[in-house]
Amino acid sequence: MACIHRQRQCKSMKKDSVARLMDAPDGMDMQLWLSMLENIVGNSSNMVVITDARRRITWINAAYTQTTGWTLEECLGKSPGDLLHGPDTNAMDVARIAARVHQGRSVSGVEILNYKKSGEAYWASLNIEPMRNPAGEIVAYLSIQSDITERRRMQTEAGELRYRLEEAQRLARLGRIERDASTGSINCSSEICRILALPPDAPPRSYEALWTHVHPADGAALRQHWAQCLTSGAELDEEFRVRDTKGMVHWVRVRGAPHPEPGGLALPLVLSVQDITAYKYRLAERARRNEELDTQVRARTRQLEESNRALEEFSYALSHDLRTPLRHMASFAELLREELPATSAPHLVQYCDRIVHGSQRMKQLIDGMLSFARLGSAGMERDPVDVEAQIREIVDHLDATRTERPVRWHLQPGLPPVEGDAVLLREVWINLLDNALKYAADRAVVDVRVGWETAAGGTVFTVQDNGVGFDPAKADKLFGMFQRLHHERRFEGAGIGLALTRRIVESHGGRIWASSCEGEWACFHVFLPAQAMSSPVEEEGTAAPNAGQGGL
Repeated sequence: MACIHRQRQCKSMKKDSVARLMDAPDGMDMQLWLSMLENIVGNSSNMVVITDARRRITWINAAYTQTTGWTLEECLGKSPGDLLHGPDTNAMDVARIAARVHQGRSVSGVEILNYKKSGEAYWASLNIEPMRNPAGEIVAYLSIQSDITERRRMQTEAGELRYRLEEAQRLARLGRIERDASTGSINCSSEICRILALPPDAPPRSYEALWTHVHPADGAALRQHWAQCLTSGAELDEEFRVRDTKGMVHWVRVRGAPHPEPGGLALPLVLSVQDITAYKYRLAERARRNEELDTQVRARTRQLEESNRALEEFSYALSHDLRTPLRHMASFAELLREELPATSAPHLVQYCDRIVHGSQRMKQLIDGMLSFARLGSAGMERDPVDVEAQIREIVDHLDATRTERPVRWHLQPGLPPVEGDAVLLREVWINLLDNALKYAADRAVVDVRVGWETAAGGTVFTVQDNGVGFDPAKADKLFGMFQRLHHERRFEGAGIGLALTRRIVESHGGRIWASSCEGEWACFHVFLPAQAMSSPVEEEGTAAPNAGQGGL
């Protein structure tokens, strides 16, 4: 009520001031006084319009013409609304202004959208004051307008920025608390109300009101941390739980910097509050899933250990229970051959030889299967391996034990060392070099080439012979268990050596492949990484380094 009373007093004083303005001071000529007033109003930066009692324009100042583009000659006798109102002028505002004017009342501070002569819109703050004669009759209207277009533009932009900020904060679940340093009261954004399930028009007004929502289990630690920040000046950054008015628990992250005041550091003027409940739940869900995975891994590990034990038992059975009868078969076949009289039929001796040969082949198969099975459970050493020394040692041994055909060895100098298990890698070179001699045994001179070249991440070693080669279309079958591309009557073997070789190479993180020209040569390529790895280095869709190269 006091405010309304003051407004009425201001309007009454404004009317009195306008009336006094039209009265000349004592002793001053009225014409001179009016001329002075016209000069003052004419040079005013505000737009001034004087109309008659019927609201027809009788005079405008220069500022009016500069702003609207209308001259006095164009305005005389016309209504201001006919000149200034346009398609977007608010009809309700126009009706309210007209009603007050017809009632003889003043219009003060009304903001309205007007249009210039050019059609350009502008915003104006409008004041209209009726002018009365001594009898109290309205004889004219004095209208003063201010161009507030720039102010309205800035207000609009500020409103848009505020909306965008609030929308971004809403999407980020980011609220804001602002503290008034003079009163200590706080102002909370709508996001704070959402987190605490409060009506938008009833946000907390003090920190004490906010503290009532802090989870009891986090309250003591949070107060202690705040006290430390107010002492040290460090930025507050805390995650804790709050309860909303419905009893639901939310996780929030609160950040702010203590505000320096004359008496020392005080609570932050601005606090950011982010709802991180979903993030916390995802972390908890991930931890739960990780625990489930760990449980599954432990269970699978136990199963694998049991399988390994069963495999070891199976290996023992193969080693003991199968080898013994084979050894007996071979021994008795040899004894039988020795006991046969010289006059016996020759085919009986051949039968004994076939029994001995079959038992030896079965022994090779059993030994190969044992080696293949044990590789998966054997621990691997990781040490530098001198590849060149290994290969030269194997070459010397082969030269000393094989005298059927002359062999020309071509070893490329500088075979680089690798990292891995020396015992297992030696098996790789033994198998590859032995194969080279075996499948080139019918050549007059056997040529074996051992080379190397640097590849991305490691080295590619090659072992190439001038033997019978193989059909390149069947190269993928070379490294399977018991897979052979040549008849065993021509080339002996169990079909296990290359499968074992591939497993050793892949256990070092490498890869092995072969290329050939059937009837002329075969080349085996072994890629080993610079550092030993636990899985093959080839990625899906990636060609092996330098695959397919070869030839004498």
